[in-house]
Amino acid sequence: MISIDEFAKVEIRVGLVVEATNKEGSEKLIRLKVDFGSAPDGAGLRIIFTGVRGYGYIPEDFLNKKFLFITNLEYRKMMDEESQGMILAVDGDE
Repeated sequence: MISIDEFAKVEIRVGLVVEATNKEGSEKLIRLKVDFGSAPDGAGLRIIFTGVRGYGYIPEDFLNKKFLFITNLEYRKMMDEESQGMILAVDGDE
């Protein structure tokens, strides 16, 4: 469990996926180029990886669509690049 103060630190933004490709050399990763607009804090364009290919997702499921992303996580090395955030997803029938 986290406190409301800890949750308040999480930065969630809407981003538009302007490019989506399968990551070469990976069976799980999709590489997303996400546009967060001209934010004064430098969010702008970011590369964010999602490991959902094993669940049947393809790059076209993301392209030109808006999603929620966490944008203030520490960058994480994914193969030979850094993932600069995390896409939010939910589990369920709908």
